[in-house]
Amino acid sequence: MVKYQFIEDERARNVTMRKRRASLLKKISELKTLCDVDACLVMYENDNSPPDVWPSPSDARHVIDRFKESTLWSTNAMQNHYSFLQKSIAKMKKQLEKGKEKNLKHLMVKCLFDENTLSEIKDQEVLDGLRSLVENEIEVIDDMIQEAHEKANTKMVFRTFF
Repeated sequence: MVKYQFIEDERARNVTMRKRRASLLKKISELKTLCDVDACLVMYENDNSPPDVWPSPSDARHVIDRFKESTLWSTNAMQNHYSFLQKSIAKMKKQLEKGKEKNLKHLMVKCLFDENTLSEIKDQEVLDGLRSLVENEIEVIDDMIQEAHEKANTKMVFRTFF
């Protein structure tokens, strides 16, 4: 595998740029001719120079406008690095939270069957998480009990009338 890195020597970098640009232009021209596809190339060598545009600025504009009109451009499929990283970080945080919750549930069950497990936990954040999880589970159980009582009372009311 070839490792690519920035060419420090400016003269060597310019020579490489000229050779590679010619090769790239040849390849894109061949692709356009052989496969009958619309293609263009816009390349900036540095911040001060105008871009190299192939085949012509008007042809490149046509291809770019066509791309902008496509669904690929309009459906947020195009995103910059920042938004891509933001989405990746959010996804990873969500996965991390799910993993933490799963671990806490596993730990809660372990504590129910082995009282020594709870005394071995020294991390306050874990203990707080367990407390919150247990409180939530108690609320769910209370709701289930309340529902069961309401159903039982409803059945008893109907039984007295019939």
